[in-house]
Amino acid sequence: MSSNELTSKLQKIIGEHHPELCHQCGKCSSGCPSSSFFDFRPRKIVAMVQLGMIEKLIGSETIWQCAQCLACKERCPRNVAPYDVIQALQNLAFSQEFSIPKGYSALIDSILKNGIIQNPTRVRAWKQPPTKEGKRVEYEKHDRTSLNLPKTTKPKEMNGFSQALKKALKGDAK
Repeated sequence: MSSNELTSKLQKIIGEHHPELCHQCGKCSSGCPSSSFFDFRPRKIVAMVQLGMIEKLIGSETIWQCAQCLACKERCPRNVAPYDVIQALQNLAFSQEFSIPKGYSALIDSILKNGIIQNPTRVRAWKQPPTKEGKRVEYEKHDRTSLNLPKTTKPKEMNGFSQALKKALKGDAK
């Protein structure tokens, strides 16, 4: 697929956000908790999109390392929303059958099957914090109820949810 075709597909996925409006202020990168793990920081990702380097981005692991915290989106003074650009790149990579991280498929399968990424498990907490001497004390296990958390539930219409997710993964979200 040509660079122009990839750029056109990407813009269709991104929608209202326009990477070409970015003036490279760096506010997105300065607030990004994942940027130290990126080969390309959010600002550079947007710059690469501006330059039509879509294939290089969708072939990199950088787009899959986003913490999805939305800090870049909140900080962007031009409403470019680097998070939305990264998410669009992920969708494009998936729809163009580029290599995706190994655990990503398992994550999607779990969401399609259960409606959530991971079924709740019991968590371990120390009865008392370990001492400075390193002495470990007993721990206890807690479930969601003992932590006063609400029970997790599947979407009410699981079949409709799964179909909508499959459609979105193919880039047909609208």
